[in-house]
Amino acid sequence: MKPEIICRLRLLYEKRGISELISQRNFARILERSLRRIDFPFKFTEGFHPRPRLSFGPPLPVNIAGLNEAVDIYTSTLLNEEKLLSRINPLLPEGTRVLRAEWVPLSLPSLVKSALLAMYFLKGECLPSRDQIPSFVEIRDEKPHQLILLIKMEGLNHTFLRDHLGFITVERFILWSADEEGRSNHN
Repeated sequence: MKPEIICRLRLLYEKRGISELISQRNFARILERSLRRIDFPFKFTEGFHPRPRLSFGPPLPVNIAGLNEAVDIYTSTLLNEEKLLSRINPLLPEGTRVLRAEWVPLSLPSLVKSALLAMYFLKGECLPSRDQIPSFVEIRDEKPHQLILLIKMEGLNHTFLRDHLGFITVERFILWSADEEGRSNHN
């Protein structure tokens, strides 16, 4: 019997606007259903209740835009990445868009372990003051009504932003272990 081939496809996506209100759990369901609609050849988990093998990066809190989020999807079939993007993007909620798809080796660490740093772009009138920002957060840039924070993903806690989320815009850009050029790609 021929051994089954397993491939790992990484989708990098953004979640903005109205999509910021979709929780990580609900977004996982939406993505899975959208992929099923285009007959994506999933690799399924073992056990009594097989599920498609999807592996997300660090959870994105509700009310925060994700500019460079990622999900790994396991399959046994190689697909054309451009064709996949053209078929999946129209099915996703408004404000969500897959930016690129790439095949990655199975030997790479999980997405949670690959997320090194996150840049948070805060904009608005009621930004947190310096004394409200924890010591583990580095302030990269500070202007009137704008704050750029750099946070190590290990042990990340968003609670210091909770009181401000209704009054400011927050965007997160994750720097993945092989994505140092991402610093210059943010608009």
